[in-house]
Amino acid sequence: MTHRGSVLSTRRVTRTVAPLLLAVLALSACSDDEPTAAPSPSSSPSASESESETPSPTPTTETATATPTPTVTPTPTPTPTAASPTSTPTPTASAAPVCAAAKVGPANTAGMSVAAATKAKKVSAAARDCDAKTLVTLARADATGLAGDQPASAVFTSKAGPSYVALAILLSMPPTEAFDGTIQPKVFSEQFAQSDAEWDKVIKAGLVTRAQATRMRQNDGGYTGYRVGFAEDGTWTYFTTGR
Repeated sequence: MTHRGSVLSTRRVTRTVAPLLLAVLALSACSDDEPTAAPSPSSSPSASESESETPSPTPTTETATATPTPTVTPTPTPTPTAASPTSTPTPTASAAPVCAAAKVGPANTAGMSVAAATKAKKVSAAARDCDAKTLVTLARADATGLAGDQPASAVFTSKAGPSYVALAILLSMPPTEAFDGTIQPKVFSEQFAQSDAEWDKVIKAGLVTRAQATRMRQNDGGYTGYRVGFAEDGTWTYFTTGR
């Protein structure tokens, strides 16, 4: 015969165990769907973590600063052209100095003989070129009388600018007859010695100043400046000054 107290105890145990069994069954069902243990953290960083931890090089944008090129002012100097190694440089002829008488007009040979005119043109061309060599040769050949009885080589030199100018001016003026041929300027002859117009011509030509012309007329009785003469046979008779 079962004791009432035992039955009651059994029932109480049953009531107590039943809920525990249900709880265990529920936990078992959950263990089939979920992992029993949480995954341990990996020691190696993930790709995203590696990228975040590794500093990425920041591209540096370099701004090129243009260096200003200095403006070079060309010099008024010609630029030499470099010759090739096999070429022979061509010497550049230096410009000859301009003759002081270069702008004087050509010889005036009106009324001269052919021979005198030919010689006058030669002398005029040489004077306007400051050609001392030709003038010395012509003067020596004709025994030309020169101012102060100087030798031709002393009258016609590289520094004798006034002589070339005076000779060229005289030959550009109209000639007049003289006892042994022709003479320039006209004012030197007796026929034109007192002609104001002829005096004005030599002043305008630059052979004398007006003050010099006045003194010549008062003190010398006539023109005593530069003059040139040619004989009819073409001889260059004189290029002189004074009386």
